[in-house]
Amino acid sequence: MPFLPARRTGPELLDLPSEAYTPEELEGSLADIRAVNRYLGDVHAVIKHISVMAIPCPPEGLTLLDIATGSADLPVAIADWARRNRLSVAITCIDINSQTVSIARKNTEAYPEINVLVADGLELPFPEKSFDMVLCSKTLHHFTEEEVRRLIRGVMRVARRGYILMDLRRSRIACVLIYILTRLFTRNRLTRHDGPLSVLRSYTPPELASLALAAGASGFTISKEPFWLMVLTGRVA
Repeated sequence: MPFLPARRTGPELLDLPSEAYTPEELEGSLADIRAVNRYLGDVHAVIKHISVMAIPCPPEGLTLLDIATGSADLPVAIADWARRNRLSVAITCIDINSQTVSIARKNTEAYPEINVLVADGLELPFPEKSFDMVLCSKTLHHFTEEEVRRLIRGVMRVARRGYILMDLRRSRIACVLIYILTRLFTRNRLTRHDGPLSVLRSYTPPELASLALAAGASGFTISKEPFWLMVLTGRVA
């Protein structure tokens, strides 16, 4: 495709061991991610797709797994949506970074329906069909192609009803815009470095579709969302 940048593979700072940044930098970076999720469409996109896949809600309530939850702002948004619609939900959030999990637990103290655990999204420690739905947001670009295939296979294994995988779409324009935004609205070193790199590490919709097919997924759809987001949704038989 013209003007499509080649995919980068260098690590983001948040992918490095925790010694690479201070706790204050991590908290600031996660706060920036929450702001992006709120104002650049992530929350809206997730709720839109969750609301379709969640109906009808099982009488015993809906169970959901959020992989690489960060500070758990998307699970909080889902819990708020469920409360407004009088739906019962139980959300399990996992992240491989224990410091991030501590922050997420603090941010979800008012939500007994949310449980946050330290776990690896590539080695899900759950039995088959453990959750009605599985969510993973803005994480695929952190992984190699083989790791993405592993993640999708794991997601399909533990999902009873379906899954929602959201990520950025690689774009030169998106990279330029996020570079400008990170210079205007934050002084956080991690955000300024990782924001533009996240876009360049991301996949395109055709690339993601190819990876999903190679992982054994079928009957999925990939929708383009505003602000260079894409969402892969699939039902599990």
